[in-house]
Amino acid sequence: MIVAFTFVLQFLAIGLSYYAFSVFLKPLTEILDTDRFVLSWTMSIQFAVIGLLSPLAGKWFATLPIRNLMLAGVACLSVAYLSLSQITSFWQLYILFGGLVGVGSVLLGVIPCNLLLANWFHAKRGTAIGVSQFGISISGTALVPAITWVLLSYDWQSAFLIWGVVAALVLVPLIFLFAVRQPEDMGLHPDGADHPVASDPPGSGEDWTFMRAFTHRDVWLLTLTVGPCYMGIASVILAMPSHITDMGISALDAAGVVAATTLTAAFAKPIFGIVSDHINKKVAVAIAISLQASGVLILLSADAYELLMAAGVIFGLGYGGMAPLWGVVMAARFGRAAFAKVMGANQPMLAPFNMLGLPATTFIYEQTGSYIPAFTALLGAYAIALVAISLFRLKGDETPS
Repeated sequence: MIVAFTFVLQFLAIGLSYYAFSVFLKPLTEILDTDRFVLSWTMSIQFAVIGLLSPLAGKWFATLPIRNLMLAGVACLSVAYLSLSQITSFWQLYILFGGLVGVGSVLLGVIPCNLLLANWFHAKRGTAIGVSQFGISISGTALVPAITWVLLSYDWQSAFLIWGVVAALVLVPLIFLFAVRQPEDMGLHPDGADHPVASDPPGSGEDWTFMRAFTHRDVWLLTLTVGPCYMGIASVILAMPSHITDMGISALDAAGVVAATTLTAAFAKPIFGIVSDHINKKVAVAIAISLQASGVLILLSADAYELLMAAGVIFGLGYGGMAPLWGVVMAARFGRAAFAKVMGANQPMLAPFNMLGLPATTFIYEQTGSYIPAFTALLGAYAIALVAISLFRLKGDETPS
C-alpha cells in the first residue's frame, strides 16, 4: 500500500510540476509574446524554491504530521494550476509555476515519498523505491501526451484547469488513507518483519543540519554524482520537444519520443532498484550514468525519427536508474533516522544543477540556433559524475547476499 500510494503521489506531483512544463513551453512562448530563454527561467525558479525550502521541509517531515504537510502540498499544486489558466504575462508564470508549484512539489515529492519508503523498507528498500518511482517517469509517458492532446483539442487554459482539479480529487483521499510515517506507528516493522529491524548505520541518529551536510565529504560526492545527471535530465527532456519540432518533425511525434524516453525510464526505475538490492550500489550508479551519456552521444548525431527514439530509450534507461539510486545510496550511507534531514539538506546543493540545465541549454540555442552544443557539453558533466561515485564511501562497498 505504501509503494502504491507513493507511486500515485509522484505520478501526479512530479508529472505536473516537471514533465508538464515541456508541453507548455513552446505554446506559452507564442501566447505570452516572449522567447524560450525567458520562459525557461520558470523551471530555474522552481528548482531554486525547491532547493531553498527543502532543508526546512526535511526538518518538518522529521517532526510534524506528514499528512498535514502533504495536504498543504496538494493545495499549493491545485491552486497554482487553476490560477495558471488565467495568466497573461511571463512573471505570473514565474510566480505560479516556478514558485507555488515548486512548494507543492517539495511537500509531495521526493522527500516525503523517499522518507516513507526508507522507513517502511530495509532489505527490499531498493526494490520499493524503484517500483514507487516508476510513477514519476510513467507520468511523462501518460501525462505529456494527455496534456498535449487537451491543449491541441481545446486550449492551454483547459489543460491547466483540468489537471488542477484532477490533482485535488485524486490525492486528498489517498493522503487521508495512507500517509503513515513509519510501520511502527501501526505496530508493524520494515519489510513486513515480525520483529524490529536494525537498519541504521552507526551514528546515523546524530543531528544533521544544512551546514553539517554542506561540509560533509560524502554528501558533496553524492551531489557531484547526482547533480550532473539531473542537469542532463532538465537539459534533454525539457528541450527535446522543441529540438525535435525544430527538425521539422510534428509535435505529436515529438511527444511520442518524450513518451518513449519517459516510459523506458519508468521501467528502468524498478529494474535498477531491484539490481541495487543485489549488487554493489556504486556499480549500479556507474551503469546508470554511462547509459545516460550514451543516449546523449546518439542524440548528437540523430538525424531521423528512429535514431531520436533510440537516443531517448537509452537516455531514459540511464536517467530512470539514477532516480531511485539517489535515495537508495543515501539511505544506505546515512540511515533512516537521518534520511529526511540529509535529503532536505542535499536539495539546495543539487539546485544549481537543476537550475542551470534548461536555461543554459536555451541560451546556447538562442546564440547558435541549435541544441547540439549544449548536449555536447553534458558529456563532461557525466565524466565528473563517474569520478565522484568512484570516490564515494559506502560502508564496505558491500555486495548484498
